[in-house]
Amino acid sequence: WVSNPFNEFCYLFQSLSMKTWADARSDCLNQGGDLVSITEPYEQVFIQDQIASVPTGAYLWMGGHDSVVEGGWEWADNSPFRYINWHAGNPDDYYGEDCLDIRIRDGYWNDDNCQHLRGYICKRRGNMPPEEHPHEEMRCAGPDWHEFGDFCYKPFVNELTWQNAHDRCRAVGADLVSIMSLTEQSWLESYLYLATGDVWIGLNDRKINNFFTWSDDHPVKFTYWAVGEPSSENVNSEHCVKMLHQSGRWADVSCSEFNTYICKKAKDHYPAPSIPPTVYGCQEGWDAYGYSCYWFEEVPRRWSEAKNFCHGKNSNLLHIMDIYEQSHFTVKLAGLSGFWWIGLRARGNTTGGVDYIWESGAPVTFTHWDRGQPDSGDGSCVSMTSGPAGGFWNDKSCEESFPFVCEAARDGISPPAPTVPPAAGCEGGWTSLSHFRDCYGVSDNSMKLSWQAARENCIARGAELVSIHSAEVEQFLSTHSAGKSKWIGLQRNAVGGGYQWSDGSPLGYTNWGPGEPSDHQGREDCVEMVSSSNATSWWNDLNCDAVHNWICVIPKGRKPESPPTPPPHQPAPECGPNPNWIRRPKTDICYLYNDTHHTDFYTALVDCYEQGALLVSIADKEEQSYLTSVVWKADSAWIGLKVLGIAGEEYMWVDFSPVTFVNWAKDEPNNANGEEQCVQMKRHPGTWNDVNCGMPAGGYVCKKYVGSHHTPPPPTPAWPGHCPEGWLLFGNKCFLFKGKLHGEDALKANWTFARDWCRAQKGDLAVISDQYENDFVASYLLDIEMSVWIGFSDTHHEGKFTWCDGSQVTYTNWAGGEPNNNGEKGSLVTRSYVRLSPFHQEHCTMMNHNSLVTGRWVDSECHLHGGFVCYMQKSSSIPEPPAPMNPCPAGYTKWRNNCYKLVAEPKSWGMAQAACEAEQGNLASIDQSYDQAFVAGAVLRGRGDAWIGLGRQGNSTYTWTDGWPVFFTHWGPGEPTNHEGEGCVAISGSYFFHGTWNDTDCNIAQPYICKISSEKPPPTPAPGNGKCNLGWHSYGRYCYLVDSQEKGQSWPNARHVCRQMHAELASIHSRAEVEFLMKLNFTKYHNLWIGLTKDSSYGWAWTDMSSLGFINWAPGEPNELFHPGGGGVEQCVEMNIEDGRWNDDNCLQERGFVCRSLQSRSSGGCPPSPD
Repeated sequence: WVSNPFNEFCYLFQSLSMKTWADARSDCLNQGGDLVSITEPYEQVFIQDQIASVPTGAYLWMGGHDSVVEGGWEWADNSPFRYINWHAGNPDDYYGEDCLDIRIRDGYWNDDNCQHLRGYICKRRGNMPPEEHPHEEMRCAGPDWHEFGDFCYKPFVNELTWQNAHDRCRAVGADLVSIMSLTEQSWLESYLYLATGDVWIGLNDRKINNFFTWSDDHPVKFTYWAVGEPSSENVNSEHCVKMLHQSGRWADVSCSEFNTYICKKAKDHYPAPSIPPTVYGCQEGWDAYGYSCYWFEEVPRRWSEAKNFCHGKNSNLLHIMDIYEQSHFTVKLAGLSGFWWIGLRARGNTTGGVDYIWESGAPVTFTHWDRGQPDSGDGSCVSMTSGPAGGFWNDKSCEESFPFVCEAARDGISPPAPTVPPAAGCEGGWTSLSHFRDCYGVSDNSMKLSWQAARENCIARGAELVSIHSAEVEQFLSTHSAGKSKWIGLQRNAVGGGYQWSDGSPLGYTNWGPGEPSDHQGREDCVEMVSSSNATSWWNDLNCDAVHNWICVIPKGRKPESPPTPPPHQPAPECGPNPNWIRRPKTDICYLYNDTHHTDFYTALVDCYEQGALLVSIADKEEQSYLTSVVWKADSAWIGLKVLGIAGEEYMWVDFSPVTFVNWAKDEPNNANGEEQCVQMKRHPGTWNDVNCGMPAGGYVCKKYVGSHHTPPPPTPAWPGHCPEGWLLFGNKCFLFKGKLHGEDALKANWTFARDWCRAQKGDLAVISDQYENDFVASYLLDIEMSVWIGFSDTHHEGKFTWCDGSQVTYTNWAGGEPNNNGEKGSLVTRSYVRLSPFHQEHCTMMNHNSLVTGRWVDSECHLHGGFVCYMQKSSSIPEPPAPMNPCPAGYTKWRNNCYKLVAEPKSWGMAQAACEAEQGNLASIDQSYDQAFVAGAVLRGRGDAWIGLGRQGNSTYTWTDGWPVFFTHWGPGEPTNHEGEGCVAISGSYFFHGTWNDTDCNIAQPYICKISSEKPPPTPAPGNGKCNLGWHSYGRYCYLVDSQEKGQSWPNARHVCRQMHAELASIHSRAEVEFLMKLNFTKYHNLWIGLTKDSSYGWAWTDMSSLGFINWAPGEPNELFHPGGGGVEQCVEMNIEDGRWNDDNCLQERGFVCRSLQSRSSGGCPPSPD
């Protein structure tokens, strides 16, 4: 623990122990403290200084939360919320953020999801000497000053500005009222019934902006802000605080407002009155308030005995008529303990509902239920809690014994006569019975809204969501809602947790269904009335975001407003000739909803193409909200998110925009049965679900830009400038690589240290803006020992990845199943079948690399050590470094021991090879992912297709012209094919097929890439001398198992079986290997699945990541036929049992299969055959 020299508190900084907010608070409480509160500017400075040296993490939990009242921020230790230090734009309640953390970097506050794992700060009071309180006989000046505790109060009804009210209080030896506790607040509220409007209090931040103090210099120990207060939007104009007349809560407003006010001063040595004070209209020993007298009986009795006791005193058990009377008793019971009976009790009715009635016969005009009350338990009589935070009502068994309060009429003071409801009918479209006070409007069954939207609809009509106060009214409404669920106006009270009606009427009748309210997962705060087909009904608590029909209520005699109508559809001819196009306001984005034609994903994609558009991609929460708000009728709609390849796990948008936002439904995506690779959006509330692509199961949404802007933006032109020495220039950026095995570049670090180190070099962690930059960076990772950090993270908003320097997100390159937050189901783009229990959260991004695949991104734990890449913009202010030695001929670009040159003059493949040989080189060979990345990103860089040195010898085997073995391939969509006349390979420079390879006609004239290398091809490896297990067969360095039983397997199941045996579906690299496998297929029940399938580029690739340098397609194959009925496009490959030729087929067909594994040095290397 660390002491603060400027106050009496001690602090504990737990930066390495990661917990949720609730668990962090529990740990602090167990140590005699609580999560930290910050109530003074110097306390903020102290904490900020202490956390400056914290080694890990981005945020630490503090004790602030608004889980009681949304927008009503308070400290968990009940300290006053008098000082604020929000980061710009916060609090923003992004996806329900109810807890407060402090950003380590700069000390600003941020609202955050309470379930995130964070470090935390505890705070507790140190050892202080007890305060001395002198006991003297003190009084108030006269009868117009009201006494409470050690102070006197006087309300003034004339309205003044804050400064004039303050001056008036000072003139009478007092000050504007300061409020030290909830008890004092409640006592003041009990006198608000005398006020005519809002009331000035002494709180203000006129001296220091955002730091509130009392004008009488009392310390701020308590605050009672209204929702959204104090406002952080008008900090330059709202410096004075008033108490709201209706609720008693506080709001900061302009000091120039005119309000009534209350003055407060300490008691003093005034002479005792010559005549003892009497309570007018009440007998001796009774307390008086308003129109009634009260007797407090502390001897516990059962409810019926308490009622009889009060009757013996010509009174009734207490009945409370309004918030002011409730406040009076909250104060009176503050110094007591336990439950106290009041006169309310439950009475069952013939429909199964419950009516609450006052024992005195008074009407139920006010209720103040405790959290979760009233429920459907056994309680039939009502008690009130006592203590400093008491005053809430609970239903209890009438047989329990509690103290109680009696109430009698006060002599000489009569309450006002009740208002008589007007005898009037209902307007058209509204219904009622003649003796009802209200009219009811039942929504059209075709319209469904969330609870809040339904309430806003009622308010726009001059009405409210319905409140139900009797079984008769509910029976009447149920007959108009048979077989439907309707929103009613009941909602959980965010302050006390009890239920209340949205129109403010008392909750004196309930009709909960069995086991309700259940508050499932703590998310059910609103209530629906469920009506059966026979017009019986019950209540159920539900998530407020669900959509339902609803019922409005309006008093008879009040004319309702016209129902709000949605704005008429505005044609958008700039989007296209189809009149159903809509244009999102203030953007150039157009959408087309199809909610009548239920189709599969592929047909939806084609339909959008025909409209010059693509299936919709969703970039952020705002776009999602807009799409959800537009009226459409289908239950679900296809969107443009899809997994690439049957063996892939990576989600991508069909328009290739980066995946920076997701909105998965609970437990989605789940890839049920391994068949769900496309995504639909539910109509309400807009969440996403993965679905079988071939299932005709929804409408769809198309998206395009005005003018059909589907081409990528042109690259930023280069500007003059240089990089510091040791940095590598690409385009307008400079890159520096750390994490090598040896030397000064061997530095490794966690993400935060890496970012700060880069910033110390006047740069930042690398920002990758396009595919070419990604390729360039990836190509230089060959000498890096580990994966490398880049500057992409979701540490600011979980699930929303951004660049740490604020650059626009224009490109992503996630690996399969990433980002997945350590396998957590429902996280961004996860494909996990099983939810793991992560020990850490993954919020920072690494670029992975190896010889087969490089440059793919994964989210990782930010505290792990790795290499990293820094970047900065090149600048003319940086002096030009010495030119490095370049052993390459003029026009060539050096990369490691190789020199490359792109020749723009078109030639056939053979003439291009001859031209390269004339310069002592060859058409470029590519033997691993690093030089593939350099050739595609730095040499070719999108400037059209170009020949490389791969060619086919005969009909099957590919070889490099420089004699290197084919270690690596990167085929494009559907490649390599087996078409006549093809056999020479070009690398693609197109945007969509970037860097992929295509075998094509050797006589086509196109640009080409020459390569000069000092490296020599490696020798051919010797045959293997390992061993295979029983049932497996040896060939070369590998073991093979053929499974061709009568019952076949789908391709995914076959691959799963192989992987369970630590093998893969076989890859085949020569005609001799084909002949060998044909001899092993003894039963010949089926053709055999092999490991060839579509990869993330839609090209053909082996699942074991080996190169595709040999092909053996049957004539006319691959043809990629589409299989209706859920089968989809042919994306998996089988080997024919008769001639060994290959055919692409539907992956769900049942076939035999071949597994392959490396030989082992011992006889236990290959696992046994499956049963």
